[in-house]
Amino acid sequence: MAGDQTRLLVLNSHYDLLPNADYIVVMSEGVITAAGTYTDVAAQFPHLGLNSDVLVDNEKKPVTENVENDDIEAILDHSKDQQEQIAIAEPTEPMEDKSNDATAAGKLVQAEDRVRGTVSTRVYKTYFDESGFNGIVVFVVLVLVYCIGQANRTVVDWWPGHWARTLKRHAEDLAYSNTGLGMWYLGLIILCSVLTLLRALMMIETCVRTSQNLHDELFRRVLNAPITRYFDVTPMGRILNRFSNDLDQMDSILPQEYQILFQNVSMALGSLVVSAFASYWIGVSYIPIFFVFLWTGEHFKKTSCEIKRLEGVTRTPVYNLFGETLSGLATIRAFRMEDKFSARNRQVVDTNTNLYLTYWCSSRWLATRLDLLSVVIIFIVTLYLVATKGQVGAMTSGISLTYSLMLTSVVQWVMRAVDRTDNAMTSVERLLFFRGIESEVDIGKTVEDLLSQENLMGKVQAWPSRGSIRFDQLCLRYRPELPLVLKGVDMSVAAGEKVGICGRTGAGKSSLMVALFRICDFDSGR
Repeated sequence: MAGDQTRLLVLNSHYDLLPNADYIVVMSEGVITAAGTYTDVAAQFPHLGLNSDVLVDNEKKPVTENVENDDIEAILDHSKDQQEQIAIAEPTEPMEDKSNDATAAGKLVQAEDRVRGTVSTRVYKTYFDESGFNGIVVFVVLVLVYCIGQANRTVVDWWPGHWARTLKRHAEDLAYSNTGLGMWYLGLIILCSVLTLLRALMMIETCVRTSQNLHDELFRRVLNAPITRYFDVTPMGRILNRFSNDLDQMDSILPQEYQILFQNVSMALGSLVVSAFASYWIGVSYIPIFFVFLWTGEHFKKTSCEIKRLEGVTRTPVYNLFGETLSGLATIRAFRMEDKFSARNRQVVDTNTNLYLTYWCSSRWLATRLDLLSVVIIFIVTLYLVATKGQVGAMTSGISLTYSLMLTSVVQWVMRAVDRTDNAMTSVERLLFFRGIESEVDIGKTVEDLLSQENLMGKVQAWPSRGSIRFDQLCLRYRPELPLVLKGVDMSVAAGEKVGICGRTGAGKSSLMVALFRICDFDSGR
């Protein structure tokens, strides 16, 4: 309908629309500096042609609207003419250079942190330090409690054999009573139950205190983080991932894994000691097997930790895409992009699920190798007991064989518990990264705190005495690696005066508000 009418378009950006204009007028400070066709103007002002490559790419895309064939041919002919005109104007700053400068200036989104290799002992010490006590002391106390409990359990298993031998020696003594041995056995069982409950409560209390203290500290760090230097470059999905999955690993998985780890390690040590008690040759045979177990576990941990870290990193895009889709649902439906976002969602979920499946398959790989090594231990113990029949007591042989059979499952659970605990500690490792978040200046202080500090010096400077605003050589940048957005701004607004700030896009209007509300610290000036 408006095909025969003149339409006027005013631009202060989006210069890629200029080739569509029949006549262009360039104005600067109220004066016409150039006028004519796009070719004439682009020759005088090369920066107006920077986005011409984008226009050419867009014109190469197929037209999906319902138009007649004649109209399509006319559009293609017009596009060729425009491409020839655009080729005449050679911009002085290619787009590649501009993109390289932007990349050097700083990334819009910081890459997610990822540590390589096994979890360091520093992470373990920090974890136990967060319980409120010295981490080394807490670890040693837990080890002692579990070892004492397992030693008591071993005595409980040994006591019936001792009871039977005693009854055999006093079988002909009619006045002998075995009530004392029975009471000792009952006392050992009660003590074993108490120690088992006590060590479990100590472990749970330690893990709960650690989890609560770490959560509170990291939550304060995130709340106190600067907007421009942290929230503007950190996706919300990454923060949600840390405070959902990683915290769940620390709250729910780690206490259980530490409980299983300490319990199975103490049981394995008890089994080894009892089996070696039958003969020192059995103990000597455990030495090479121990190193084989150690080598297998270390070899497996390097792979499993990397897979677990990758699984945690690939979960962030899942949260991120879900949040973006939910917030922009109306826009996605308006532009009919449901299929594209569904495909992206399947892609990120599949990537994360593949790594999750790989992690559990690697656990099965370890379980198979550990079963083979445990069978070797049983074979050695059984072969020795059969070869030396009569030299080792029946009770000692029975306990040794029983504990060797127990070792087949216990050792496997020990290695799997070590692996799962180490992998769960990668979540603690990721959470501890939040400790490096920079906090804003004077964070957590109220106006009363600032005023009381100023009153101690005899003057109050924190609270304004008038409603006037003054900028003195103010320079502002959003992040240290980015260029200045405000350069030496001098401005004075009297008390009660109303001022309107006008300017083109990118002139610094919103940056003045950022400086006024101290959302971002000044680079210089005041």
